[in-house]
Amino acid sequence: MELTEEEFVTQVMRHLFRSRGIDLSGYSQSFVLRCIKRRISRSHSADNTGYLNVLTHSDDETNELLNTLSINVTEFFRDRMAWEAFVKSVLKPMVKYKMDGGGLLRMWSAGCATGQETYTMAMCVANALEDIKPEAQPMVSVLGTDISQRALTKAKAGIYTHDEMRSVPERFASKYFVPRGQTFEISDAVAKRVRFVRENLLDKPSLKYFDVVVCRNVMIYFSRKMHETVAKHLYDALRQGGYLILGKTETLLGAPRDSFDVIDLENRILKKK
Repeated sequence: MELTEEEFVTQVMRHLFRSRGIDLSGYSQSFVLRCIKRRISRSHSADNTGYLNVLTHSDDETNELLNTLSINVTEFFRDRMAWEAFVKSVLKPMVKYKMDGGGLLRMWSAGCATGQETYTMAMCVANALEDIKPEAQPMVSVLGTDISQRALTKAKAGIYTHDEMRSVPERFASKYFVPRGQTFEISDAVAKRVRFVRENLLDKPSLKYFDVVVCRNVMIYFSRKMHETVAKHLYDALRQGGYLILGKTETLLGAPRDSFDVIDLENRILKKK
């Protein structure tokens, strides 16, 4: 007997939890089903039952489904005005604070996908520090995390195509990328400040006391319960006075909501009280 759609999705989610420890119960079931259907088509399975059989007997297909479920839609300087606001309202005052004895500037790009957002942050920092003498510059660490190992592999390589570079301003492209034939590689001056780690946002963050956490256009795919869990984790990861930056269509739900001051409502820049 063919499984109902609900039974099918439940069994797929159960397999991912048992085999990889990935809990998708907080995701919208319609979103999960859309991702699964893309894999059914690409794996040439005849029906839901056939795909479930392939999935449960193939590590490769399990990996492919997890990569499809991870939200890897990203680009350099996505939403240019938001990055201009980031530089003005977050980066400049934070650099000044660090130069006055605030120590290491620690930034986290949560749900970084293939690294464009993380490198955008690092390029903005490099540009902001350009006119400061090297001996006076604060130390900077930019962390990018994602659940998809495939996405992180590309992020770590730091190599992008002409098409992927289309939104990089020319002055940044010429300063912070090295042409490699038909591709461009992020320069050492930027890469030295960046590292990438696999991490699930539903888990408690492995690191804390960040000055800046950027988590843009990630939580729009989550259920309310999952959103509240992630919001709490982001709150816990920030030091007091640290900045949280969300996507323009996102709002903060759950207990941490009243624990932030709004710095820029339009660009969703919040500051931890």
